[in-house]
Amino acid sequence: MDSQQTGNVTPSTNASGKNSYASGVPGDIEEPVMAHLFELRNRLAVVLIWLIIGIIISFPFSAKGMLLIWKEFIGPGLIMSSYSPLEWTLARLKLCLVFALAISIPLSFYQLYRFAAKGLYPHERRFFLKVIPASFLLFILGTTIGYFLVLPAMFKYILFYSGDLATAQLSVQNTLSAVTTILAGFGVVFQLPLLVVFAVKMGLVQYETLKKQRILIYSAILAFSLFLSPDPTFIAQIVVAVLLAVLFEFSLLLVRLF
Repeated sequence: MDSQQTGNVTPSTNASGKNSYASGVPGDIEEPVMAHLFELRNRLAVVLIWLIIGIIISFPFSAKGMLLIWKEFIGPGLIMSSYSPLEWTLARLKLCLVFALAISIPLSFYQLYRFAAKGLYPHERRFFLKVIPASFLLFILGTTIGYFLVLPAMFKYILFYSGDLATAQLSVQNTLSAVTTILAGFGVVFQLPLLVVFAVKMGLVQYETLKKQRILIYSAILAFSLFLSPDPTFIAQIVVAVLLAVLFEFSLLLVRLF
C-alpha cells in the first residue's frame, strides 16, 4: 500500500538537510497520549449519557410495551407472575434498554468518527458518514426479524408443547429478559457487515484472508449463536447462525462495493 492509503508519514528534507516527517493526512496534528485518552473518555461519556436519556424517556411507556409484548406472544390466557418486589421494575428497565441501545449505536459510530476524524482521509470520512445511518437501519432490521420471526416461533413452541405436561406460569422478568436479549442480540448481530467492512478498510484484516477462512468463521458463528440466546428450543440459535452466515457473505460483497 502507498502512504496515501495507509496514512503513514512520508519523509521530507528540511533546509538543514535533515529528514523530517510530515503527516499524510492534511490537518492532522500530533497530540499527547493523555489528550487522546481524555477525548475518548468524553466521547464515551456522551454515549453513556445518551443511553441513560433513552432509558428515562422510554420508561413511562415501558409498562404498555410489556403488556403489548405479553399479549402478542403469550396471550391473555396466562397471567403475569412476579416473584420479587423489584421484578416488574427490572423487566421494564430491560425493555427500555433495548430502545436506548437502538438510538445509541448510531451515536457511538458518530462519536468514533469524531474521535478519529483528524487522522482520516476524505474518502475515509465519507465512509464513516455512510456507516452511521446504515448502523441504525441494520439494528432496526435485526430487531424486526427477532420480533416478528424468532420470538413468535419460540413462544409458540414452548407454550403449545409444554401445555400437556405442566401448567405454564411465566415470570415477568424471565420472559421479558428473553425477549429483550433476543431483540438486542439480533440488533447487535446485524452490525456484523459494518464491522467487517470497517476492519478491512482499516487494514486490521485482509479481504482474501476472510475468503480463505470461511470454514473457521462459520464454526465461530455457530459457537457464538449457541451462547447468544436463552432459547431452550434452539430456534433462535439456528436462525442466528443462518443469518450470521448470510450477513458475513453480504459483508464480503460490501467490501468490494466500498
